[in-house]
Amino acid sequence: MRAGLVLIGLVIVLAAPTVPQAQPPRGADTRLLKPEELEQIVAPIVQYPDPLVAQIFMASTYPLQVVEAARFAKANPTLKGAALNEELKKRSWDDSVKALVSYPQLLEMMDRQLEWTQKLGDAVLAQQKDTLDAVQRVRAKAQRPTQSYWYYCPSASAYYPTTPTCPEPWVKVPPRPQ
Repeated sequence: MRAGLVLIGLVIVLAAPTVPQAQPPRGADTRLLKPEELEQIVAPIVQYPDPLVAQIFMASTYPLQVVEAARFAKANPTLKGAALNEELKKRSWDDSVKALVSYPQLLEMMDRQLEWTQKLGDAVLAQQKDTLDAVQRVRAKAQRPTQSYWYYCPSASAYYPTTPTCPEPWVKVPPRPQ
């Protein structure tokens, strides 16, 4: 997992020469996003492998190119391999956007949810490390087992369902190993 984070960071750093040419963050609201907000933004893409997440991050900083690439992919669904590469060479899109043409469903989602794409791009530009960390946090939360609880009635000194009712509020307690 840590290696994946390093890989994403390395890909973004190596692509850094293209970042200054990225479209500037939109809107006058330049406040930093809270960790929870970043987690909500990155949640739709955390299931993808790190190299693809890095491409999504970079491409999201070019929303207009994402729209153009989505239209291109939709108009040319049969282009594959060398023919696709030749066509992409004719485009002045960022390499990250070109890379996403091989993932038409992902590109279509980014096009369809353009506001989300712009938010992700703004977060990548303004809070790169925080955005990378948010991906790792969401992945870690998804791997955690859900916590189940037992309900204890203090006056009856028993647990539900052994005691079906309790005169006072139930006490929620973590389960004990049997």
